[in-house]
Amino acid sequence: MASEKVGEIPGGPSTGRRNILGIIAGLSAAAAGALWFVPGLRYVADPLLRRPSAGARWKRVAKLDDLPSELPIACAVIGERVDAWTRSPAQRLGTVFLRKKGERGLVALQAECPHLGCSIQLDADAHRFACPCHESFFDLEGKQTSGPSPRGMDALETRITAEGDVEVKFERFRTQTRDRVELG
Repeated sequence: MASEKVGEIPGGPSTGRRNILGIIAGLSAAAAGALWFVPGLRYVADPLLRRPSAGARWKRVAKLDDLPSELPIACAVIGERVDAWTRSPAQRLGTVFLRKKGERGLVALQAECPHLGCSIQLDADAHRFACPCHESFFDLEGKQTSGPSPRGMDALETRITAEGDVEVKFERFRTQTRDRVELG
């Protein structure tokens, strides 16, 4: 009986109280951890849970009356850039070449070379497009005439609003492939 403390009954009520207090402390710690874990998980998974808004890729690029019918003009595509957790409004997303075709028709071509993604330039003197990186050449309709590009320039959908604005469905496509594969 030398090991027993004075006033303590072996296996008595004080042992049960300690167990209950330990369980309560453990549950409190688990609840506090869950309060931090759930928002943290939501923060990390946020880019995966976002859905693109419908019609977000249609971008206004020019006025119909400002477009020439002979040679295309380069028009900047401006919009919101979303990169994981960062939203940057009014950023340059790319460039398209626009040209009137007929009375109300339009030709819109992506200004990114299908070979390696270099910026295509208009060679107005030769009435063609040229990629300065690897010497791919395209006619004014975007068809490849020479060079290592695996396909012609990528045509983009256009529409004209009631106010006379030209909108382009801006898309990017995988380079180095014969087929047009849209990048997400």
